[in-house]
Amino acid sequence: MLTQTDFEQKLIAAITDPEIVSRYAAGDPLVVQQVRANAAYFALLAKEIEVATIEPFIKTRDRSIIADATNKGILPLATPCRATLEIINNSTNSITLSQGRLIEDHSGGRIWRLLSSATVAANSTGTVSVEQSQFKDITHTIVSSESFYRFKIDLDDDMHLAYVTVADASAPTVFYDLMPRWMNAAAGQKAFNLTTNSFRDIYIEFGDSQRAGESVANGQTFNVSVLQTYGEVDTARLKDASLLEALTTDEQYVSVRFQENGVTQYGTNPLNVSQLRVLASYPALYDENAVFLGNFDFLVRKKFMQNADFISVWNEAVNEAHYGANYLKINRLNIAITPKTGVNATTLNNQIKAAIAQADSLFLNHVDVIAVVQKPFKLTITGRLAATHDLDAVLTQIRQLLIGQYGKGTLSASRWLINGFNTLEMATLIRQNIAAFQDNISDFSLNVDATSKLNKPHEWVFMDNANLTINLERTADSTGALWTII
Repeated sequence: MLTQTDFEQKLIAAITDPEIVSRYAAGDPLVVQQVRANAAYFALLAKEIEVATIEPFIKTRDRSIIADATNKGILPLATPCRATLEIINNSTNSITLSQGRLIEDHSGGRIWRLLSSATVAANSTGTVSVEQSQFKDITHTIVSSESFYRFKIDLDDDMHLAYVTVADASAPTVFYDLMPRWMNAAAGQKAFNLTTNSFRDIYIEFGDSQRAGESVANGQTFNVSVLQTYGEVDTARLKDASLLEALTTDEQYVSVRFQENGVTQYGTNPLNVSQLRVLASYPALYDENAVFLGNFDFLVRKKFMQNADFISVWNEAVNEAHYGANYLKINRLNIAITPKTGVNATTLNNQIKAAIAQADSLFLNHVDVIAVVQKPFKLTITGRLAATHDLDAVLTQIRQLLIGQYGKGTLSASRWLINGFNTLEMATLIRQNIAAFQDNISDFSLNVDATSKLNKPHEWVFMDNANLTINLERTADSTGALWTII
């Protein structure tokens, strides 16, 4: 929404008379007051329109989606990629690469760092784990003593936040605890929270000694260490790399390369608006604690939807309802995952298990991986078109629209759909996007096959061309038969 200042600038830009522009620049009250009065009017009108278009239930506008994510504490965080690096020592002496040494890959010029030290004997090859991330140190001085003081984290261009640590400069070894949304934070505890805004900037927020966390004092200095990453990496192109800097003569004879199929953690970008729209459909009760009714679907989807085409997580109660009672399923979770192309299924499943165990240790080693069964959604569309429309063109448009919205790899088909796709939503989509159905003659109906109306948690429901039947016919004309040719 534009502010009063934005409107004022646009009004000035629209003035073509140079004399009036000069009077405004000189501060002539006759011009300035009129322009600012108009800008204030437009700003108030914009607020009224904004309130009138608030979406309290189904959120569709980007502004509503981002606001919902901000209120739920969904931060624009990225996950750094981790891989195994081969170190080839062609020198005649043993070499040691210390933890934190930097590597540059040749596929994108990204910087990687060693997660541990590695010693490689002469004329030998060793391996070490590396991560695509960089540390950035920030020093911030508090400029005002206020409750829940916060400041923005400035990241490098095209990089995303992965992790952050905060410590008082007077006690640099005592780190503050990250307490998301101040949950379970005690008054006076050395803690901080991460927040965001509508521009998806990230802020560090301190607390209030009387309520949660610890108040900060004017002039107090903090050391902030930021771990930033580029996020998603095309792992298929990870091959050759090199040391960013050779510190010894022997290191000049060292070559490094990424091990084939050596990715141990896939990098992900912050969630985009389309993905946030999926999370906006969950009640605000669900968060990373994931204990409300044992529903871990929100947690897993939030962390791993970037790497999977289909995610389904269900608990013991849901399993009993759809598969029957089984004592082997007591106090166990079930996951069914279809990874995206290029993502290793075993690695992804292990990451999901670790995330669930971190949220609730009860499920450590108590998560079962269930094989996904593909179940195409069977739909028949029957309709009639006005005589002015091309049947074949409209049929192609419908197929492209529905497969693009509900086919494999789409967000709509990325979760368990117990009753299949919503036919009202599909009908609205067709009506709004296919021009042929926007007159008062053309019409259509949807019929879902009985086998697609009830689906189990491990069944991946999606649309494909083979199971989408479209029967269209043309009416006599658009107004009725007013005359005939004999």
